[in-house]
Amino acid sequence: MADVTKRIGLSLGADICWPIAFTEILKRLDLAIPVGMNKVRFHVERLTIDPFDVREPKRYDLVIDRLTHWYHVRREWIKKAVIMDDVYVFNNPWAVQSMEKLTTYAGMIRLGFPIPKTWLVPPHSYEPVADLEYTLNTYARLFDLGSIGKKLGYPIFMKPYDGGGWRAVTKLDDESALREAYDQSGKLVMTLQAAVHPFDRFVRCIGLGPQTHVVLYDPKAPLHDRYTMARDFMTAEERSLVDGMTLVINAFFGWDFNSCELLHKAGTWHPIDFANPCP
Repeated sequence: MADVTKRIGLSLGADICWPIAFTEILKRLDLAIPVGMNKVRFHVERLTIDPFDVREPKRYDLVIDRLTHWYHVRREWIKKAVIMDDVYVFNNPWAVQSMEKLTTYAGMIRLGFPIPKTWLVPPHSYEPVADLEYTLNTYARLFDLGSIGKKLGYPIFMKPYDGGGWRAVTKLDDESALREAYDQSGKLVMTLQAAVHPFDRFVRCIGLGPQTHVVLYDPKAPLHDRYTMARDFMTAEERSLVDGMTLVINAFFGWDFNSCELLHKAGTWHPIDFANPCP
């Protein structure tokens, strides 16, 4: 049998633990899988950010993408590698790039998921680009932020329509707090979402292919302690429902892995954040 080496590229951001663990696990396994007349082995390395020739030869057979959508050079290299070299990527870079949080809310509302009431509001300020003044004078309409707050009911969460990492997420308890937060939001395009309050459980369901793992999540804990070690916090029926929601979301958007955050209140699990294809 001939030895064939398949190369796996890790596209990373500020990741520390998991790429070390992933590489070490593959090293210890020392896989040699018989496929036809060949014995397939694996080599792992980290992608770098540097100039590239669009016609350069294929470097990897598989890329595991953690944060490429935040780094444009590497994102475009991955898209080029998919188109020209048939490289398989977890996750599909076009799905990650185009499916923002607001898009995912819309998709799951269409499917009947119990998504909290959500509004999108124009940004408080804009980048000074050509034709901006004419466009805003012609089409932008004054709106009553307080009226939107009343329709949603307090408390409200204000958060960017895109991105992740708890960036610029604010809990607002009244109209005064809403107006102050909006005034300070700058150029960010924000969503306003009715809080699931009070909730008795907050879980994060991580889906990887057909597999799922549900963790009781503590958003008030320091970052490294938010994934709790709790067990037996869901019934079998609840677990089946949460698993199913997560897998439907992943299938709908074409993601190989993702995480779905859900809050439980009065017998209902409400998905609140599930555009996380880099958990």
